[in-house]
Amino acid sequence: MKRTVLIVMSVVTLLAACSSNSSQLATPIVSTTTAPESLEPVEKAPEQQFIEDMWDQQAARPGADIEKVFRLYQEKAAIGPKNMACWDPQNIEADVCTELVKSMVLLDVHLKEIIPLLDSLELPWRLVVRDCEPQVVTKDIQAGRVNLETIDDVITGYFVERAEGSWYSEVVEPPRCGSSSE
Repeated sequence: MKRTVLIVMSVVTLLAACSSNSSQLATPIVSTTTAPESLEPVEKAPEQQFIEDMWDQQAARPGADIEKVFRLYQEKAAIGPKNMACWDPQNIEADVCTELVKSMVLLDVHLKEIIPLLDSLELPWRLVVRDCEPQVVTKDIQAGRVNLETIDDVITGYFVERAEGSWYSEVVEPPRCGSSSE
């Protein structure tokens, strides 16, 4: 019987001790972790900020499919450096570089807004017609190169070179110079 009394007293003492601790837990616990007062924005190089601003501006243009542009650029980059994807003769039906350029809005856009975007996509370019006057250009073919026609530095036409097959071209209709390059 002594043993039973000792066990009961021990359980009662234990319960009393637990109930006194639970009243202390009723008060809110103060967190010891603190959040940083302010997160400093990541500093970007002026060139990087300029490119991002140009892409934002391009994305706002009607008809631009920037999501498709970036997806095609990733596909092009996965095939190989620079324009290796544009030289693949197996891609005559679905030319990554041509599709990439078609997904951008180039016509009636100022040259200074398009050149940084083409450079960021690693697409070579050149002016072939400026203010209705043909420019001196080489006869080499560089698959994926974007040949631009401008009037007052606003793009009025362009064509994308292909290693094989037909070249893709687009011109402001009606042509402002009478006839466009082929």
